[in-house]
Amino acid sequence: MRMRSLLVIPLAALAVALVRPASAAVVVDGIVAVVNGEIITLLELEKAGAAVLGERLRAVAPADREQVRRETLKPLLDQLVLQRLEAQRARELGIQVAPQEIDAAVAGILAENHFSEEVLDRLIRERGMNREEFRADIQSQIRHQKLVRQEIGARITVSDEEIGAYFTEHRQEWRRPEKIRIRHLLVPLPATPSPAEVEGARARAAALRARAAGGADFADLVRAETPGAAPGVDPISGEIVRGELFPALEEAAFALPVGGVSEPVRGPAGFHLVQLAEQTPAYEPSLEEMRANIERKIVERKTRERFDAWLQQLRGSATIEIRY
Repeated sequence: MRMRSLLVIPLAALAVALVRPASAAVVVDGIVAVVNGEIITLLELEKAGAAVLGERLRAVAPADREQVRRETLKPLLDQLVLQRLEAQRARELGIQVAPQEIDAAVAGILAENHFSEEVLDRLIRERGMNREEFRADIQSQIRHQKLVRQEIGARITVSDEEIGAYFTEHRQEWRRPEKIRIRHLLVPLPATPSPAEVEGARARAAALRARAAGGADFADLVRAETPGAAPGVDPISGEIVRGELFPALEEAAFALPVGGVSEPVRGPAGFHLVQLAEQTPAYEPSLEEMRANIERKIVERKTRERFDAWLQQLRGSATIEIRY
């Protein structure tokens, strides 16, 4: 069970002021929908959309706020209707969520996000909720997961043919190119060097390469030849893939063994020397390595598709009155 989503979405809106339209106070007892005899109030609807509604209302002129308010809340009302249908069906099936399950989910949120209880309480308040409402939100998500498993999950199967087709379609996404990390030394040239300057830089680069071949620490050579280099800091690059270096330098760098130093390579800025510090070979997983992951993804997709269809059937057989 993944509960991280309970806080990931609200965290993106922590800095948004929860602006409520002035008219909300006048119609707090308004009924916006009736679902199989159960009402959904305007207060519930506005609370569900408080964060996104506040953000949007801040960005529009006062004259446009009522229209934006309705455009924002209307789709949220549809979600509340579906949630109410889910809750009703869960009651029919006797699906319950024990307090201990909610406690475990809260503990998982704290551990996964490295939150203290105080931080969690603050985030809950910034969402415009209290602890009871937050626990009710978690209860709803756990109930949803149980309902999905009971109504949909047991009937989902995945064939070998489906797994093979998915692997073929997505195998490019899992390929990892060869990557290297290098130490780089440049013997610079002026923008328009004379022949003598070119030969001097070439000789200097060759001498440095000879020192490295003779056992000198290449990192020390880089630091000594690089103005402003930090003493004692390894001048190693980040990961590099093919296409990130100019062609001649790329060819030299990727052909080296780990620890090897290239011959001087002429480039627009001067003569380059590189040492291959690390190499990560290209990798393409096999079908068997990806089988469990692929099966999980197909199950998730089928579950979403079938649950959406099931929920629409549930809605079609329900008595729903929309008053908003």
